[in-house]
Amino acid sequence: MKYQCEGCERLVPVESFHVEDGELTVTCRACGARTRSGSSRAPSPVQDVPRPDDAFRGGSEGVAVAAVPVEASFAPAPPVPGRASVTALRVVRSDASSAVPFIPEGDPFQAPPGHCPKCVAPLREDAGACAQCGLVYANFLPEEHQPSELLATEWHALMREWNDWDTHDRLLTMAMGRGELAMVGRLYRLRLARTPDDALALRGRDEVVRRVTSTVPLASDGPSPEFGRKVKNAVMGAVLVVALVLVLVLFQMLRGSF
Repeated sequence: MKYQCEGCERLVPVESFHVEDGELTVTCRACGARTRSGSSRAPSPVQDVPRPDDAFRGGSEGVAVAAVPVEASFAPAPPVPGRASVTALRVVRSDASSAVPFIPEGDPFQAPPGHCPKCVAPLREDAGACAQCGLVYANFLPEEHQPSELLATEWHALMREWNDWDTHDRLLTMAMGRGELAMVGRLYRLRLARTPDDALALRGRDEVVRRVTSTVPLASDGPSPEFGRKVKNAVMGAVLVVALVLVLVLFQMLRGSF
């Protein structure tokens, strides 16, 4: 057990003590000063608290610590500040498609002003014919470039669900089966002429080109086997005829020499 000496203010162990006038008196071995428990500078009541390493050192000497009042030892712990609430934020993309599709004004089956009525290419000033498709504007007949009734109905339905690519894909598949992919490509070009920044119209036009180019090799795989056999037989017949003629000519020449 240790205490703080009033004379030298050192923390010294208690080696000798006695009771004097009802007060506990201890003597410092360093400076010889005596300290009474009733003095105004007397150390606070101490408690012998074993240290964790005492068991390994084998010592039983305690350390003087201030006694903690019973009320304080059972005082409730200060409340832990609550965790700040976190609100999940929803990312809103600026390029997100609008819920209501945009429908351009005008006839969706006719080219807007300033474009060729057939191929929808931009018109050149003071030109009577299109430089891209060769159409003479004075000879253009609108009824020759109208979609079929079924395709026109499906295109109007697509315009109401323009932001849904699955609807585009179904229309393309239907037009491909009916042989109207070229007309669908023209409709996408008409849409791009009015809304050049329409990503879905650009994608649809490119998809038309991809499907058309992928079906062309299937339609031109080469002659059928039956046609090949006929050609082979004709060639063999011609060779035999030529050989026969040569033999006759050679025979006549040999006969004349004799």
